[in-house]
Formats: sequence, structure tokens, C-alpha cells
Amino acid sequence: VHPIASDLLHQDKTNKELKMLRPRSSIFHRRRGHNSPVSSDDTLPLSHNERPKLGSLRSSSIAKFCLAFGVLFVFVFILPLLQDSGKSIHKKFAGASSGIQQYDAVIVGAGWAGISAAKALLDSGVDNVLVLEAQDYIGGRSKSVNLDGSINSPSMHGNFTNIPIDMGSEWLYAKSALEGNLIRGGHLKGIDTSKKRTLPVPPFVDSPFYLQTLVQGNEENIYSADTLKTERLEDGKAKDLYERVWGGFLEYVKEYRKSLGEQSYGGVAEKYKEEKLTSDVDVQFINLAMASSEVDYAGGRNELSIFSVGDMSSTHYMSVPGVGYGNTAAKFAAPLAHKIHLKSKVTEIDYSDPNNVIVTFVRNGVESKVMAKTVLVTVSLGVLKAGNIKFTPSLPAWKQEAIDGMGFGVMDKCVMQWNNPDAAVWPDKEWIELITPKGENSGKWTTFFNPTSYKGVPMLVGWIAAENARYMETQTDEEVLSDTMAKLKAMFPTITPPDRCIISRWGSEENVLGTYSFKIIGRNFRDDSRQLQKTVENVWFAGEATDGGWYGTVNGACRSGEAAAKGMLEELLASSPARSAS
Repeated sequence: VHPIASDLLHQDKTNKELKMLRPRSSIFHRRRGHNSPVSSDDTLPLSHNERPKLGSLRSSSIAKFCLAFGVLFVFVFILPLLQDSGKSIHKKFAGASSGIQQYDAVIVGAGWAGISAAKALLDSGVDNVLVLEAQDYIGGRSKSVNLDGSINSPSMHGNFTNIPIDMGSEWLYAKSALEGNLIRGGHLKGIDTSKKRTLPVPPFVDSPFYLQTLVQGNEENIYSADTLKTERLEDGKAKDLYERVWGGFLEYVKEYRKSLGEQSYGGVAEKYKEEKLTSDVDVQFINLAMASSEVDYAGGRNELSIFSVGDMSSTHYMSVPGVGYGNTAAKFAAPLAHKIHLKSKVTEIDYSDPNNVIVTFVRNGVESKVMAKTVLVTVSLGVLKAGNIKFTPSLPAWKQEAIDGMGFGVMDKCVMQWNNPDAAVWPDKEWIELITPKGENSGKWTTFFNPTSYKGVPMLVGWIAAENARYMETQTDEEVLSDTMAKLKAMFPTITPPDRCIISRWGSEENVLGTYSFKIIGRNFRDDSRQLQKTVENVWFAGEATDGGWYGTVNGACRSGEAAAKGMLEELLASSPARSAS
């Protein structure tokens, strides 16, 4: 184990150094009736009976003159310098003198980026690590709510009687670095990794589509259960809509990119409708596609860049009995649990002295400070945008500009579970889409995920994003369930109220303030993510938004955490006594 694995600034050593630096209070003192400054090592005044020799008197006079000159020099030249430089000297040893606990690395946040970084450091021999997490659970935006009410429980990972509900991430990308790490750690025993499924880009081609239209003769154009007619489209008609309207839109986007470059998703969609579509049903389908795309990317259609359109990916579904993405995070971090302080909200990071960064946090209402040689910030982009952590000095302009300019969206879920197996009155398809007329409720609760076959019990998940999600977060649970069930009842008239319902509100969660980053119109996302990832003195940054290739994913968060840990390790090695001596 490398020497940096232990605390390199021991208290006893530091106290000795402090004694060397501290001005001795006795250096100037009054001698019996004398005003002359003398060294504290001098003896008492000479008695009247002592008669020094002439040479001694001359030596004494010269010594007194030199001492007086030295004192004058200190006052005139040295002390003014110490007033400035002494501040940094004091900070260098502030931890020892004030009782602040010191660490080689302090990591802010115990989401996937934070725990991946902590594991990488510990595996490399750096044991003096502290992780501060504001939430009362490990895992960040991977959040499994278990049948017993627990959140992200290591004991529920491997308990196949537990049916987790994941309010955040649910899919693991196949052949990713994270998949390999989890397989090696034995954390995917409940997942058949030999079977991969393709996670399509919405709208979903194999989905049953339900079409809502206004009842004929409704002159007042009132949208209600009595004025709307809902029916399932025949598979042929649904396929035609998908290929002709959505396929046509994708081709339109390609041509638009060539001729006009980057535009907003919503803006191009409006032009497409004006130029290419004449049927109300075609227009309604594109409106549904826009709402589904907001769910996929978490950004509003008029903020999303047309360069956001992605490809289908091979994935594993993690929210199955005995697993759960959040439970997996807690299990992954179990060996690090003694390094993690939950309910510890960081409020300030002072990197005035880059070699001794002071991190202030509040835990159980009590403010504390720790000192670290390196600090890693893994909080969400939403928290950085809100300025919930004070940086002293302020972050550089280039860093703040990237934070302010990047897109960070909101996507929420309404998860409904039924205990009776006969309650599943919907088609045995993974995705269900509702095409609504243009109006106040258009695009709200129109995309539903059906994980019933994975869970073993009837379950539906309503998805909502962007402005619709932000409005939803102002509603009560009862109002949200009522709105969601109204859409489901229109498609499935015999559906019954669920036995269990959980609703996420990521945009209102003060320690997250959103879900994940997205490519916003007018910004180069890769450039922004690189700026966000760059270190400032000895403060590193990680998280999904810092990974330009895997943004918005757990894999991106893990990659960024491991990359930051590598940089922190190099810094610690370079500044360690063993390396300095060599």
C-alpha cells in the first residue's frame, strides 16, 4: 500500500511545525528595570558584584546593536510580508490547529459517479477517503423503492420476493464498462445477461396506438371523457402512421440539417407539419412523437437540438424482483459504506489553498468542516445550476458559463401496481401510446411502459417530461393519479384503481433538481461537458453531464467517476512524501 493511503499530515508532526512557525510570545519582555529586548534564552541580569571584562562589554554592545537592528528589520520588512504569506501558512496547518479532520480525498455525492470514484481510489490503496451524501440513501438518481418501504437496500438485492419500483434509472446498457464491473462483482445474478433487448427510440414502432378524437358535433370543442372517443388503431394503420409520418419526419430532419444546420426539435416539427402534413391524425401523431421525445431526452421540444435524435441500444432491464437499479447501487457500495456519511449536505467548498481544500457540510442540523488534498464534486448539473454549493473563490467564468448554458431536464413517472393478476386488462406489449387531440391535455400522460412480464404482477408506468412534468410536480398525488387514470380508462374502460402508486418529482427534489442533461439548441454539448469535467485547482468534477459520449446514463456517470479518481490518484502520488523524496 502506498504511503498516501494513510493521513499524511499527522497531528504530532504538525504541532512541531507549528511551534517552529509561531512567533514566541516571550521574545520581547521587560528585564528588571530595563527596556532592552533580549532573547528568551538570555540569563537573568548581571548582579552589581559582577564586573565583566572590557572585551565582554564590547561584545555585549555589538550583540545588542545587532539584535536591535534585527528587530527593526523584522518590524519594517518581515512582518508586513507575514501578514499576507502567513495566512497561507496558517491555512496549511489549519486542520491540525483547529481540529478539522483531514482526508486525502473528499467526494461530494454518493450516486454512481461518487461511489465509482471512491471504489477506484480504495482499490488503488487510498484509504483516507470520505464521501458526503445529502440524501438518506446511496445511489442518487438510481432509486429503488422496495415492498418493505426501504429505499436502495443492499439486503433487498438478491431477495427475489421483493418487487422493486425504480423511480429513476431502469436500463443497463449491454457491453458497457458498468455491465462488466457489475458482472465481476456478482451484482447481476438476477439478470440474464445473455439475453439483450433493444431499447427503441420513441415513438415505439411495436406499440399499440390508441387514437382519441373529438365526438362529432362538439362545436364548443370541450375536451372531456364525454366529448372524446378513444379506439385502438389497427396494426396496419399504426404501422403506416409510424413509417409514413415519423419516418418522413426523420428524413425531413436530415435535409434540414444539411440546409439550415442546427434547429430546435419542436421548431422543425412545426415546419414539417405546415409543409408536409394535411391530416389531423398525422398532426396528432407528430404531437405524440414530440411528447415521447421529451420523455426520452427530458428536455422541452423547443430546447432540444435536432442533433439529439439517437439510435436504438441493447440493454438489460434492471428493475426485476431481487434486483432494482438503486438496490444494485447500494450493494455495489456496501464495502464502502463506512466511508459514506448520509444526510450530509455540502454547502461550501473553499479551495483558496488548493492543497488544503475545506469542505463545509451540514449533518443533522450541525455544521462541520473537513479538509482534503483533493475534492471530487459529483452533484447533479441541476444543483450546480442552482448554486446550492458555494465555491470560494467563485468558479472560473469558463466553468460557470458551461454550467449555465447546458441543458438539464425533468422527466417523471407515475408507477401503478395491482395485486390481482386479472387486473391487467391492457395488451401484453411493453409500450402503449395514446394519440390525443391538440388541446390542454395533449401530450400529458400519453406514453406508458408495461413491465408486467418483468415484475410478475400487473404494473404500468406513466411517463411525463419537460413543462408537463414541472406542472405535474405542483399537483397532489391524488390529482396526478386522477389525471393518469383518466387516460388509462379512456383506453381500457374496465381498468380498476391500482393498489400501489408511487410518483416521482425529480425537478422538486432539492438535492437533484432534475433528471439528466440534454443537448440544448445553440450549444456544443461535447465542449460544454469537457469544460464541466475540467478540474479547478484540486477540485475535480464528475457525473453524467461531464461525459459527452454517455451523457444522461448511469454508464456515463460511472466512467466519469473512475476518470476523476485516476486524476486524483496521480495528484496524490505526485504530492506524497515518497514521490517528493525520489
